[in-house]
Amino acid sequence: MKTIAYTALHYGTDFLGAAIRSIIDHVDEYYVLYAAQGSHGSRTALPCPDSREDLLKIARTHAGSKLFWIDGDWRYEYEQREAIHQLVSDADVVLVLDCDEIWGDGLAQEAIDVTTSAGFKRWRLPIIHFWRSLHRAILHDPAFPERVICPKKGGDFQFHGVETCTFEPGLDNLMICHMGYAQRPEIVHYKQHTHGHRGEWRKDVNWFQDRFLANAQQDCHPVGSEYWNPEPVNPLDYLPAWMDAHPYFLMDVIGEVPT
Repeated sequence: MKTIAYTALHYGTDFLGAAIRSIIDHVDEYYVLYAAQGSHGSRTALPCPDSREDLLKIARTHAGSKLFWIDGDWRYEYEQREAIHQLVSDADVVLVLDCDEIWGDGLAQEAIDVTTSAGFKRWRLPIIHFWRSLHRAILHDPAFPERVICPKKGGDFQFHGVETCTFEPGLDNLMICHMGYAQRPEIVHYKQHTHGHRGEWRKDVNWFQDRFLANAQQDCHPVGSEYWNPEPVNPLDYLPAWMDAHPYFLMDVIGEVPT
């Protein structure tokens, strides 16, 4: 059985290394599909804060000989993501690894074991969203992303929801840890200009100023969600133990000097 992981990448130096580390021991190969221009449909003249060279160095450090780096120019996100199926057509299991998503310790192997023995092609995995630090998170968002694909099972690659099932880990706190809003402010500022949901961005507030930079503790989602109300957490209840060495681990608010 061939198991791979891939990342559709444009920026992500803050957590790319940790994301790779969280799955690399459980896959045969790891692919980066790198786009110098964002593929989420919203492009900007702002310079990307993360360089290709820095991202490549991180990927090489953490993936080693398993790394396959592919440069491309994709206009839309689904094109960048679905390119993996042409590049690695013999894969039995594909883990979708976003650069800001760290898989809980043991989640990758458990997900591989369960999904390969079941009849569904696409699998959603539980997720929590960290907010401005590693010590606060949105715990109850019911929107779980598809993060495991079994390509040789039936169904159509192009449409989400086809033959999709939700994976339920053996432990309640075993899930994907999304760090998209626990990154340095310059990355989040850039992200909002390239986001796939840019057209749906909130107009009732200046989200970046009034929610993100203000470190709001309620109603925090950039598009809008009743579930996005951060709660205090012990980060090591969800993150791998080695995350205690991450430069952001002690920060009360990422972007500020820890006290």
